[in-house]
Amino acid sequence: MEQETDYILREVKRLTLFISKLISKVSTLDGDEIENGIKETDDLMRKEWNLSFEKIITLTNAEFIVKLKKLPEVHLEKLAELLAEITKKINTSELETGYDTKEIANKGLILIKSINKKAKTFSIKRMEINKIFEQIVN
Repeated sequence: MEQETDYILREVKRLTLFISKLISKVSTLDGDEIENGIKETDDLMRKEWNLSFEKIITLTNAEFIVKLKKLPEVHLEKLAELLAEITKKINTSELETGYDTKEIANKGLILIKSINKKAKTFSIKRMEINKIFEQIVN
């Protein structure tokens, strides 16, 4: 049992590092790199989680919530941060036609609400991410 727990813990840490690297990469993109960086991030998410921005956009809210339940809480926080970075980058470039930023932000709001229900602590970072999503949706 301990070996299984160690494996699960290693996987959680590996995925957390993976998402952190994606966030870092996306946040440093500028100009011509944005489109390729977002596509690369999308491909990596598809390989790792079987989840892409296109899938996030096309899932119904209920389907998205079910998908979120399969992820650990720490990954949900990182996913929210990644979605916030992606929407900020899309809004600062000419990529808006290829991505539905309002729908990504809407799913981000659902994600933040889900995290807030589970979380036992208040997070200023979550509130900042929530504000980013609300500004895009409204």
